[in-house]
Amino acid sequence: MDTSTLTSVTVTNVLAWAAIIGIAACIAYLVYRSIDHPRLRLTQTPLGPRVTRRDLILYIVTTPVLITLWWLFFFGVLLVNDNEINPAQLVIFPLALIIAIRTLAFVAPRASHELAKVIPIALVAFVILDGSIRSPESFTEMVAAVDSLELSGPTLLLIFVYDYILTAIWYVGWIRWGQPRWQARVSGEHVAHDDGGVAVLPDADGADGRA
Repeated sequence: MDTSTLTSVTVTNVLAWAAIIGIAACIAYLVYRSIDHPRLRLTQTPLGPRVTRRDLILYIVTTPVLITLWWLFFFGVLLVNDNEINPAQLVIFPLALIIAIRTLAFVAPRASHELAKVIPIALVAFVILDGSIRSPESFTEMVAAVDSLELSGPTLLLIFVYDYILTAIWYVGWIRWGQPRWQARVSGEHVAHDDGGVAVLPDADGADGRA
């Protein structure tokens, strides 16, 4: 919707742009809410948080779809704006951003939350404030240039397998093994080891139990 040739502003122009901005903001919010945390759903059991077979299958099936949608959002926003990004950067930047946010979701959740919240909205806001929309001819040329790029096998593998690897490490290494031991240490429990050590629990009144 090119506004450079408009000689008058009508209600239709305003409503059309309001709809575009509103839809873009909603999509940015959905991206933010879906990308900033581990996607594997856990169910609380007597043994601790565990994943059910249904949730595991759901995670495996939906992850490639979500990654594709995330990439399309970042790619689309950068493509619509008439900027100086070249075709390779147009492909690389969304991929790198997704990988960075997904990594932080497991190792630094707060940073992932903030990054995922700021970037999508900031990109949409930048396009609105900049006001430079790519012309149809430039749009077609850029899409054709992107289509001519070849993604290497390791790159494609990284895109769709990286999240699986991170989730497996997080679930097995932290949820199943690390978190119970950390919680036991924080609560003051000293778990008995195979060498015959005795578990020691602190008294409720703080006494050390000596006669």
